[in-house]
Amino acid sequence: MASVLALFACGTPAGEVGSSAGSSTTLQTAVPTSFPSCEDVPFIRAADDHYSVTPLYVANEMPIDNVRSWAEFQPGFEELWIDRERNGWLTLGFTEGVADAQAAVRREFPGVGVVVVEVPFTLQELMDLHGGIREVLLEETENFASSISVHKGVVEMNVAILTDEIRQVMEEHFVGEPICLDGGDASDYPEPAPQPLEGDGWRLLVHEPEVGWSYRTGIATDPESLRAMWAEIGLQNAPPEVDFEKEVVIWFGAVYGSSCPDLRLDDVIVDGDLVYPLIVLTEPRMTCTLDANPFTFVVAMDRSKLPRDGFAIQLGPEDPPPGAPEERTLVETDLTMPGSIAGPGQVGPDPLFPPPYEVKWGDYLEPGFHTGPYHFKVHCGIEWLGEFNGLGWRTGDPMPDRWREMTTRGETIEVTLLLHAAPDPKLEATAGGVAITYHPTRDPIPGCD
Repeated sequence: MASVLALFACGTPAGEVGSSAGSSTTLQTAVPTSFPSCEDVPFIRAADDHYSVTPLYVANEMPIDNVRSWAEFQPGFEELWIDRERNGWLTLGFTEGVADAQAAVRREFPGVGVVVVEVPFTLQELMDLHGGIREVLLEETENFASSISVHKGVVEMNVAILTDEIRQVMEEHFVGEPICLDGGDASDYPEPAPQPLEGDGWRLLVHEPEVGWSYRTGIATDPESLRAMWAEIGLQNAPPEVDFEKEVVIWFGAVYGSSCPDLRLDDVIVDGDLVYPLIVLTEPRMTCTLDANPFTFVVAMDRSKLPRDGFAIQLGPEDPPPGAPEERTLVETDLTMPGSIAGPGQVGPDPLFPPPYEVKWGDYLEPGFHTGPYHFKVHCGIEWLGEFNGLGWRTGDPMPDRWREMTTRGETIEVTLLLHAAPDPKLEATAGGVAITYHPTRDPIPGCD
């Protein structure tokens, strides 16, 4: 760690770094004497006069592989990154020879959007610091995530619960080092407690990890449907006694990563026509493995608590994730009446989920592929198509008569989109066989009443 601190203290002052073609490159990242939030540490960028309005990259069409292959053989090269806020230009981070590298880049890649900047630390120096931080922090907690950011000139640290003790340890060992630090508060996590066995209108029948199916729900309204659901889950013991005059049985097939098995069902929520569990992770974790393991919770629920005239069961208030339509179970009958039973076709998946795909404002579009539909709101005209790939798209063309004829109540028209990348980025919107061409801009999109 001392070498990194010494490099900062004795190296090029923050703010003035190497020059290129007579124009200085500004290092906007400053190494903190305390620990800023990682969100507040910007990318290292060249001076504004190193960039121009062209080329403008709307996807990943820039020659990343060619530039990287060249840079890896140059002395002092550390990292390549894409700067989306500078028209998608490539940035090459060097610890030495910045002016020479910038001149060489212009010769090797004429017309390509690429700049060279000086980074304050090598990858190896940040890796050494990173290893020292982990060694110290592991004596205090295992619940942290860390990464090395050559493009910011720091080691990024994020602690699940940033206690005063951890903050003090970091200050004692690493004050003045290039580190940014974030962390949660203890209040962000549930209080330690055993699994409750009942709550308002529900009682717990089963809570078993590694049993059943993940991203699933179900309901039983009589002994026969309970036996069928029990078999589907794969539970070995016989179903418990349930008073189906007063209760129904609901299955929540939750999911967890193997490194985060500590799930707890704290409550069952009824919100409008939606029933879902409040499942919490009791142990603070920064990251969880992505393997989707099942965790079965089964509850008996008072019929009096159910929504009338049908409802949906799912694992949370938000829609199920893509690829998991089985999570949502629709109940299309009133089960609040004592002893009522769901008949054939009254319990099952939602036929309207997932909804048909459509392009939305803010989406990322791949160049060269027709995609849609996009419901284009045109009641304020067609000058601004929307924001895609982080850019606004604008035209100077008037609305075609064919488009005007196709609008829904004069407000919306359904278009398909085709993105063209460099050297002439544009976005074609087509409806009724008529296409309008839009061009990218970083100008703010005005509001529309």
